[in-house]
Amino acid sequence: MHKVKDMLWTWFLPDAERVIDRNEWMRHGGKWIIFDKKDRIVKLAKKLEPFIDSGEIQSAKYWNKDPSAICVYSLDKDKEKTWEILKKLGAGNSRVWEYDYAWDKNIQAPLDFAYSWFSKFRTILQSYGPVGTLRLIREVLKPRGDD
Repeated sequence: MHKVKDMLWTWFLPDAERVIDRNEWMRHGGKWIIFDKKDRIVKLAKKLEPFIDSGEIQSAKYWNKDPSAICVYSLDKDKEKTWEILKKLGAGNSRVWEYDYAWDKNIQAPLDFAYSWFSKFRTILQSYGPVGTLRLIREVLKPRGDD
């Protein structure tokens, strides 16, 4: 397992590349999103390392600011097993399941979908403040030239 850090996220990725059926992931891939203080999220992420190494969990990433959130990736057929792992590791109950690409499935659970987006926006706003959030949005949306 190795970590990759960018401007927003710290990724926890398996060392060995895994074969993932892209079509299956597009319809069934998603994540548990857990919201909490950064120190608790970082501790939880560290505990996930052996599960990522073993393949029980696909990967994870956490938001680099405080408050924070962690996204723990799996197929929907494994989401309850993944949640059981997260509970045993001490994940809090401020959580939601969200599909990565199957937006039609997300919209079928409108309260979860609204909670997810509200919580994400609240986390960003609390992390950066109003002005910092606007700067972040501008930075993320800025066109990138070929480097």
